[in-house]
Amino acid sequence: MNDKELDRLLAIGREKNSTSPEVLDAVLARLSDGAKAKALAPKTRSPRRWVLISVSTLAVGIAATAGAFYFAPSFTPDAVIPIVYTTDTGRQIECTYSLAVNAWDGVDASEARRWVAQHDWSGIGQRGYDYAIAHPIEPGTAGVDPAIPQDELDRSAVSRGISTVIVQEIPEGFLVGPGVGTVGTSTCRWERH
Repeated sequence: MNDKELDRLLAIGREKNSTSPEVLDAVLARLSDGAKAKALAPKTRSPRRWVLISVSTLAVGIAATAGAFYFAPSFTPDAVIPIVYTTDTGRQIECTYSLAVNAWDGVDASEARRWVAQHDWSGIGQRGYDYAIAHPIEPGTAGVDPAIPQDELDRSAVSRGISTVIVQEIPEGFLVGPGVGTVGTSTCRWERH
């Protein structure tokens, strides 16, 4: 049944003010054919939908990037410390450790910042590595997840060792009390062997 036949039957139905079985059959057939054609038609998305999806994806990406910048440590270092050490296998490692003295609640840390910037940090890398060797992190140590591989534990030990000796190098009076502390980041891969 095509559109003309349906229109003719509907017109007859209106004239007679009836709902004959032929008219009802024609309406049902048309609805059924329309639904079938729509179901079998290839699915295409309108360009507007693609623009909406693209803009949404871009917005999520921007938000994630902004979140990363917000949470990532960003600071101006007071010193970029050269880290140089020789591993137990004879490899020489070179990298840097950027250190800043932070202060809050109105604490004046200018003297500590000046000391950090002017200090001769020579040898700090080897001392930090030696600290890591003397204080290893091993499976079975209290608080250490036994599923963590030894190479990751070794890197953690070297990172902890170098960070520890750097902070220990700063005269105690500069970091005493609330409102002052240090923050650092590094290019090091914390290699033990």
